[in-house]
Amino acid sequence: MDKHTLKNRIAEIAPEIIGLRRAVHRRPELSGREFGTARLVREALNAWGIPAQYHLGKTAVSAKIVNGKGPVVVLRADMDALPIQEENSVPFVSVNAGVMHACGHDMHTAILLGAAKILHESKGLWKGTALCLFQPSEESEPGGALRLIKAGVFPSKAAAVFGLHVSADHKCGHIGIKPGSDYAGALKFDITITGRGGHGATPEKAVDPITCAASVITQLQTLISREKPATEPAVLTVGRVVAGTKRNIIPDTALLQGTLRTYSDKLQNIMMKRIKELAESTAKACGAKARVTFEKSYPPGYNAPELADRFGEKMKSFLGDNCVINRDKPTMYAEDFSRYQQIVPGLYVYLGVVPPNKKSIEEIHSPRFLPDESSIETGIAAHVIFALDILNALDMF
Repeated sequence: MDKHTLKNRIAEIAPEIIGLRRAVHRRPELSGREFGTARLVREALNAWGIPAQYHLGKTAVSAKIVNGKGPVVVLRADMDALPIQEENSVPFVSVNAGVMHACGHDMHTAILLGAAKILHESKGLWKGTALCLFQPSEESEPGGALRLIKAGVFPSKAAAVFGLHVSADHKCGHIGIKPGSDYAGALKFDITITGRGGHGATPEKAVDPITCAASVITQLQTLISREKPATEPAVLTVGRVVAGTKRNIIPDTALLQGTLRTYSDKLQNIMMKRIKELAESTAKACGAKARVTFEKSYPPGYNAPELADRFGEKMKSFLGDNCVINRDKPTMYAEDFSRYQQIVPGLYVYLGVVPPNKKSIEEIHSPRFLPDESSIETGIAAHVIFALDILNALDMF
């Protein structure tokens, strides 16, 4: 199979794969509830003659394509959706109220199905094992990757692991690659401010946890602007504030929930200490108390440079030099794919999904996120080329 044959075969199966993507998009499922999606995946694989197994209470699927002795390569796609009401007007719009594939996991799932089909058909070209993992719960910490690892589904002696994420940074037909550190380590924190409730007309008789919470939020940002080294990326966001029941009632408590993103465990530990100190001291100054708790989510990601270089050269040969973008800055998104990268060398890349006739589209996690389906063919090619390279079958490139 030369690259022209591969392109033609991917184009031939593209309508079927797009149909599967639309079926997944139409019936999105939240983290830990991917029963219908997993069933669709398993049925498609079995129909193509690819043995597939359920895992994690039938919310995950693995498909092991074996062709004699040789390396093991793992290809991974996540399957869960988000609690967002879709606002797109397409024939395959979500029928599940308040749930949407706003992060492109429907695309990831369909792309890996297409790659599995191609790899199964081309077993005469390679030796070894291609393991396709359809993973649940990427959007819900501690993530489905950790559960698959603990269940022994992910092989600790694999030669490499590969995945991708749809990206509104790039046009269709383009792949973005960032060697080394990429995708941040994420830390969740909760801060409960406890004051003393009272009437809104007599705040002097109460200790207002809401005004105290506002001060804490403002002060937390000084950790980024005044205490973090300028040479180290970090982001701190308070994304949820819960307090009060009525406009003229001062409540007893206020809850702040946020996330800290860093690439350094050392910096993360320093910031954890300072978040706690700052919250407690600010609350004390307001006459209140603060209780701070932390939960580590996903570790930082790391793309093995040698894999990034090899893959980049192969994709340039397949797509063209200008279609492979070398990204020089890491993203502050977090991904539980990083858990696999802690065990075996891995590569996680960006799949462009902006239509050729548009400058931009809505970003991921938007209720109007709508990737161009023509990018599915590029995504399938990326998986197949990475796998064939690891399985020593890309001499034709």
